[in-house]
Amino acid sequence: MNDHKKKTPKNLEKLNDSLLGTDEKYTALFNSNPTYNFIISLDGNIIDLNEQAAQISSTRDDIIGKNFTELEHIFGEGEDPNKYKEILSLFLAGIDVEPVEIKIKDKSGSNRWLELYPSLLEKEGEPVLVQIVAQDVTARKEAEMQLEFQSYILKNVLEPVVVTDLEGNITYWNQAAESTFGYPSEEMKGHSIAIIFPNIDEEGLLKILDYQARSKGSVEYQCQKKTGPLLWMQISTNPQLDYKGDVLGYINVFNDITSIKKAEEELKESLSEKEMLLGEINKRLKNYMQMIAGLLELQSIYLENVEGSATLHEGQNRLKAMLLIHEGLSKSDDLALIDFTRFVKKLKKQLMDIYDLEDDQVNLKTRLDGIMLDIDTAIPCGLIVNELLTQSFKNAANDRSLDMNLTLGLDSSGHYKLRYEDTSEGLSGGLITKNGDSVIILRTLVNQIEGDIQISPNQPVVEISWFNPEYLELL
Repeated sequence: MNDHKKKTPKNLEKLNDSLLGTDEKYTALFNSNPTYNFIISLDGNIIDLNEQAAQISSTRDDIIGKNFTELEHIFGEGEDPNKYKEILSLFLAGIDVEPVEIKIKDKSGSNRWLELYPSLLEKEGEPVLVQIVAQDVTARKEAEMQLEFQSYILKNVLEPVVVTDLEGNITYWNQAAESTFGYPSEEMKGHSIAIIFPNIDEEGLLKILDYQARSKGSVEYQCQKKTGPLLWMQISTNPQLDYKGDVLGYINVFNDITSIKKAEEELKESLSEKEMLLGEINKRLKNYMQMIAGLLELQSIYLENVEGSATLHEGQNRLKAMLLIHEGLSKSDDLALIDFTRFVKKLKKQLMDIYDLEDDQVNLKTRLDGIMLDIDTAIPCGLIVNELLTQSFKNAANDRSLDMNLTLGLDSSGHYKLRYEDTSEGLSGGLITKNGDSVIILRTLVNQIEGDIQISPNQPVVEISWFNPEYLELL
């Protein structure tokens, strides 16, 4: 470098004019170049710079004529100008120098990253000046720092994170992935991610990754560890973007749901067992109730007392009504609820068969509002309706047709309201005898649901109300 200094002309300004200033075409090209261009002497003094480079300072005079080591105000935080003096020395000594990245501050105070490419300007075969062409790589540098920051975050994420390129080859494998799958990062980089998906071919896997990255959804698959059983994983995939916004690959985050899947399978098995047991219990209960009904029927045949025989028949009918409720519960999607509308329709058909009546003889108008009753309410309520309908069917004498109205709804105060009216012609007095057995049975059933009953003494009307406990849960 000392030899170079001895050969440097004394009048640098004159030399600069001879190399640059006298050629107007070169000067125009030099100033219009979109890259940053600096002309410096062999000892580091800035002789000239183009218009683009001049934007880094408020005036050209702040830079021209000064040594670059004196321009601390344009260097970014943490930059040491003396480092570049050493690099210049190596360059002038004929040692190859890689492109240098430098952080500067422009006149607005914003940080910019430049990549420097030095070259020698010679005259008569001797180096006299250094031209530095600088390319603005701020966007790339910020993207690299962002990726580095993301890499630091991903490294410390507790869930396994695997990054691949567009071909599915692994470019990043964090520590959580190492501990979960048993493969070290060095072993996995460059390998296809398909290695941990034993049940999916590589082509299909790439289609899945691409679709999931675009939809930003998640999927569940079984993944293979290096050794050991398969793991159930919930996988979220997002695109990895470069600083231009182009897709570089896929970021896959794995969530181990093996224990959840195992619990689900155990729950399914348990539910299957319970459904099988419940089906067996329902079957046996139905058989027992049918057997009791058959015994009552058999006993009524041998009873010579007409009134006693009728009483057994009514008991048998009540048992059949309970069988209908039981059947409704066993066939319901929700084993805790019964569709009361469907129950009433089946009960009507059952009573018509018992009392040998045709469709044109029975007119039952209902408005039940799609009521669904729980088992604790359905049984007494079903027996109440059975008792009311039975009384009407019993009174169907002399081929008289039946005309009845049944409504059940829920009012704004949380009370169920049941109203039954028999408007059949020829019905004398009330529907139910004041001191009859039906009154006792009805009051007993109403007490089970903690309700109130109103029986009109001279009109065929019965009104019952009770509170719905689930109403309190809605408040």
